[in-house]
Amino acid sequence: MRVHVIVFGQIAEITRNTNFVMDDVTDTDQLVSKLHALYPQLTNSKYAIAVNKKIISNTTLINESSSVALLPPFSGG
Repeated sequence: MRVHVIVFGQIAEITRNTNFVMDDVTDTDQLVSKLHALYPQLTNSKYAIAVNKKIISNTTLINESSSVALLPPFSGG
């Protein structure tokens, strides 16, 4: 399954892309494993994963219609 991934901030600097497609991904754990294999710098980076505009904290199933984003740490005020 192909999943479109959007990245922001320092994550985009690591991947050198603001969006890309990952193949053969069915859940967020699998996505993270593939991302860390392709971009070893991500292993030591902190980021959140959002699926369909909701930040997730557990393994989440994803499909071709899912919107997936990698979000760097942020602060507000």
